Amino acid sequence: MRRKRPIPLSLFYLKYFSYIFVGMVLLAAVLLLSFTALASGDLFYLANEGQKQAESAQAAIREADRVTAVLIPELCGYAVFDLNGHVTQGTLDPGAARRAWNALQSGQPSAGSDYYTVIQRPGEYCVLQYRIIPQYKSPALRKHLMPPQSLLLLLGAAGTLLIVTAVAVRFGRAFRKRLAPLTAAVNKIRQQDLEFAVSESGIREIDEILQSMDQMRLALKSALEQQWQLEQAKSRQMSALAHDLKTPLTIVRGNAELLLESELPEAQEKNAAYIENSALQMQNYVQTLIEVTRSWQGYQIHRQRGSARLLFQQIEQQVRGLCAVHRVSLEWSCCCGDRQLSVDRDLFTRAVINVAANAVEHTPPGGSVQVWVTEEGDWLSLVILDAGKGFSREALRHATEQFFMDDASRNSKTHFGIGLYAANSIIHEHGGRLTLENAPDPGGGRVTICIPFS
Repeated sequence: MRRKRPIPLSLFYLKYFSYIFVGMVLLAAVLLLSFTALASGDLFYLANEGQKQAESAQAAIREADRVTAVLIPELCGYAVFDLNGHVTQGTLDPGAARRAWNALQSGQPSAGSDYYTVIQRPGEYCVLQYRIIPQYKSPALRKHLMPPQSLLLLLGAAGTLLIVTAVAVRFGRAFRKRLAPLTAAVNKIRQQDLEFAVSESGIREIDEILQSMDQMRLALKSALEQQWQLEQAKSRQMSALAHDLKTPLTIVRGNAELLLESELPEAQEKNAAYIENSALQMQNYVQTLIEVTRSWQGYQIHRQRGSARLLFQQIEQQVRGLCAVHRVSLEWSCCCGDRQLSVDRDLFTRAVINVAANAVEHTPPGGSVQVWVTEEGDWLSLVILDAGKGFSREALRHATEQFFMDDASRNSKTHFGIGLYAANSIIHEHGGRLTLENAPDPGGGRVTICIPFS
């Protein structure tokens, strides 16, 4: 099938402009024919009828003994002036009579839209006033309707408005139809559906845009495919790394258990317990990393209902061990009572430890990390405050984003910008919220975790 050659947008506009032009010509022809037909009938007089009546009445008025209303033509008004310009009789109001006398004095046959015929009589003047416009033959129509030419203009304006409106509606529908391929392409790309073929509109400029969008679609599709392949490769690498970490962690944990089975001084036994708990925690992290890399759905929440107080006692032990390693003191206050909390205990613990580790990392040796656990109605609130310099403006906006590292000096093998991101994701999955702010006094960074009891 032969493809139609696209037309320029200007020609598309010109087509509908020609519709308006043709419609206006036809409207003018119809109005003119209608006016001519009515004028030839008994509805109204032609424009010069008033002048004709005035000229026909001149002789009778000039020869009459006295000017009376019977002598005045139907379409004329009149005024009789004495030689000094005083009105002795007539139908003109004072203003119109003054204009008529001025026209008489100046010899001008008209003033504005009014025309005059002056008839000189013995000792006086009779001035007939008329207008050169079409007028109805019926006095009632002349009194209650607008003049025929005004009615004609009104009908012309209404017809013009009707033509322009009809053409505009037709143009809108046609242009919308031509834009349909462009709209469809935009909607497909917005929905990330890149498997479609771009059609043509028949208008050159729109087709050029469609061609550009098709090129953009292909480039975007290629970029997304490359990104997906990179994500898959990264996921496989992370999964392989996680599997590789499981073996040394198992060895560390096993040796820690062997140490705990032997006779150790109290301090060493305590340190060995920290090693065992930390190794177990790291194994859980590795297992979670494996789960995340295998699924696009992120964390899989397995809730367990239990005592909030007992849960935070276990978390406190881990945080104290973390603080001891970094020579940081811990101020812990837990006022959550015996209420039941429904959470994934491992993931929730991991989130709190991540936040606590971030606080410990930013607290200088000898400083203090403060933790408050309180009840606020149906919500549990956990506040962790460090003794560091606080969050930067950038960190307050982006610290919970994956791989965000505010300080370039921390770009090391032990920090990858996933601690607060992981904590925020876990808390969000539990229906809670994590907020970052700077404490006004003493000025460290403050992280607040709120999670519902139910």
